[in-house]
Amino acid sequence: MRIIIIYDTAFTQGGAAKVAIAEAAALAEQGYDVTYFSSVGPVDERLAKSGAEVICLDQNALKSQLGSLRGKVHGAVQGLWNRRAMERFQSLLDSCDPSGTIVHFHGWTLALSPALFSVTAKRHFKVAVTCHDYELNCPVRTYFNHKKINMCKYKGMSLACLLTNCDSRSYAQKIYRVIRSTLSLRLLKKNDLAFLYPARSVKDDMDKNLCLSHRDFILDNPVEIRQLPKSEPQNNDRYLYIGRVDREKGLDLFCSAVTKANVPADVIGDGEEKERLMKLYPNITFHGWLTSGDMEPIIRKARCLIVTSLWAEIGPLVVPEVQCTYGLPCIVPTLCGRTDDIREARTGLVYEIGNEESLLQCIQACKNDEQIAELAANCRKMDIDKYSEKTHVDRLREIYECILSGQRTV
Repeated sequence: MRIIIIYDTAFTQGGAAKVAIAEAAALAEQGYDVTYFSSVGPVDERLAKSGAEVICLDQNALKSQLGSLRGKVHGAVQGLWNRRAMERFQSLLDSCDPSGTIVHFHGWTLALSPALFSVTAKRHFKVAVTCHDYELNCPVRTYFNHKKINMCKYKGMSLACLLTNCDSRSYAQKIYRVIRSTLSLRLLKKNDLAFLYPARSVKDDMDKNLCLSHRDFILDNPVEIRQLPKSEPQNNDRYLYIGRVDREKGLDLFCSAVTKANVPADVIGDGEEKERLMKLYPNITFHGWLTSGDMEPIIRKARCLIVTSLWAEIGPLVVPEVQCTYGLPCIVPTLCGRTDDIREARTGLVYEIGNEESLLQCIQACKNDEQIAELAANCRKMDIDKYSEKTHVDRLREIYECILSGQRTV
């Protein structure tokens, strides 16, 4: 079996890249014939040492080309039809046997373009796509209206969707995204497809609106779980946020709720909203991005982690990471990809997405030491192997074999 894994960047710059690189490196380390195809460097150190063939075109990401009119035009053309990437991809696939090769896409919208799907279709390769976001259902990928700062209820690509200015940058950018999504869907329809979902809630949502013939598989993302002594959150009083400090992540909600609840709080992360929120909430400690080692003492002083995303985040990796590594309970919103797991295992609380009063009720409940101790005890019982890279890669290998053999399920 030959495996080609595709993502825009050859380095980690988000959850999708992290998963794609981990899969490619782990499979190569196990002796599989793996090629990692990307557009933007530099190449991740583990990936470079793994034995995988790495093809990195050393192009610029689309976002980095916005500084001039010429750059914008070039970036727009590249985003729709990256000819250089397509030609190099054609050369790669010409050396592969379609009957024994999996072409696995993790992302193509930051630099590579949908043109790659035309190559796999013409050469009759079996294609797997991991749905890290709602790209194929929603032009802005998140079901989030960046102008109104709330969830969008329109069906993606419908007339109401097309007429709504919801993009974080401009309506022109929204239309560009619509064109790219339309092109992606048109080319995907010509392929033998399998979709991989990090959570069942994502599959259920995509199935409602996605008019493509495809096979479905559920595959949990791997999570970096460290074997460390667990914390005692019932002895702590600080509430914690870890992640990007951007509007759709709902930091206004976090800051307002912990302030009204009169509890101390920490924010680990950075983004466009950080400076504004630091001025508004001097009672909250903003740490910026930290290394794992520097995060540890802050996490150990936390009573609970709070996720405040205002969009239906597919599966924040930080939730099982802090639960399994530190035994730290989490408060997450409805529509989050971790909601069902938390309710089932009772490892945290769930509040109505975007609703401050609902979040305040959860914080109030967490002031009870016995409640927190019970949730923390349940965190300690979580199956760490479920989230391990080994479990993920073993399952992925089974899915690949299933796809190549033409089976519907694994």
